[in-house]
Amino acid sequence: MKSQHILKRNFSAIILMLFFIQLSPFLLKAKSFEKYHSFHQASILADADNGRILRNYRSQKTIYPASLVKMMVALITLEEINKGNIHLSDSIKVSSWASRIGGRQVYLKQGEVFPLSEMMKAMVITSANDVTVAIAEHIAKDVDTFIRLMNQRAQELGMTDTEFHSVHGLPPGRGQHFDRSTARDLLKLALELLNHPEYLDWASVRLDSFRNGTFQLLNTNHRLMRNYKGMDGMKTGYHRKGGFSLVATAKRNERRFVSIVMGVKSSRLRSKLTRMLLDEGFQKYKQVSLDVQLGMSPLSIEVDKGMESSLRLKTAHPLRVILKENERMKISHHFFLKDRIIAPVEEGQKLGDLEYRLGNVSLGKVPLIAEFGVEKAGFFANFANTLFN
Repeated sequence: MKSQHILKRNFSAIILMLFFIQLSPFLLKAKSFEKYHSFHQASILADADNGRILRNYRSQKTIYPASLVKMMVALITLEEINKGNIHLSDSIKVSSWASRIGGRQVYLKQGEVFPLSEMMKAMVITSANDVTVAIAEHIAKDVDTFIRLMNQRAQELGMTDTEFHSVHGLPPGRGQHFDRSTARDLLKLALELLNHPEYLDWASVRLDSFRNGTFQLLNTNHRLMRNYKGMDGMKTGYHRKGGFSLVATAKRNERRFVSIVMGVKSSRLRSKLTRMLLDEGFQKYKQVSLDVQLGMSPLSIEVDKGMESSLRLKTAHPLRVILKENERMKISHHFFLKDRIIAPVEEGQKLGDLEYRLGNVSLGKVPLIAEFGVEKAGFFANFANTLFN
């Protein structure tokens, strides 16, 4: 009997040990990112669909973004294309100034001509500084004017801690200033840039060519692009004072996350921290579909001057969001309805919005629409309603 008791006790200990062995990777991952705080200046992880910040470390610290500034150049260029002011087929003639820009480049020569589409490819894939200057000159005639456009757009996006002083992010010359930004500001820029899917068409390319195939364009983030499932962007940055930085995005099964690491000690560690952030997103957060039941108040509202005195509302569609397992029960609903609904009302007509919130964070809004139509009442029906009500 004693031996059986010892055997049972040992068996229980083994089961408990196996349980903790299985659990330990998740416990370690939760703590392991904090171990690297001293090896980088700032980081952030966010849901790309609504911008909700899932993890952040000193995300409002002002840092030199280096080549990450080219994301703003890309955004302005794509917006100008959408406005019809420029076209990807535009021919761009290389200026003397653009041909003399150093750092990472495709060695443009003064007088060479390339279509904007080729130049965008070179800027986004391989972060070519000379190409970036040529694009800025094409849009704004000179670089200083384009930098003013960059700062104006930054303010419009709420990037209040950002100052652009260059289009390429290179260290400044004598009498010039460093570009400055924060992880939180760059998240706003990245989310806006994701509204232009053509950017990812370029950013997701690992290897391409330029100048009729004579110059190779290797993605500055090619290792992670090759090895991390779902990664399709966005931009690397480096110079000696700014350290290694990366704005990355990856998508799996309709879930997209954006991660930002800034001021990292090495490119290898930059990739590791990016992996850790994105892994946390994909492992801890699942996509769920949020919808309210029709019986929930106040989804029944009064209608004035109608054949019916009230109608029911419904959501136009569910809201798909990314949540942790224990967060769904913490979601609150906030209704925004018109002050007065007057007939006639058509079936499916929008009459308000429903906002889902997790704490003080908005997860998104969906339209509230009429479940059925309500015709306008005639004179006598209106008179009777007024009399009896």
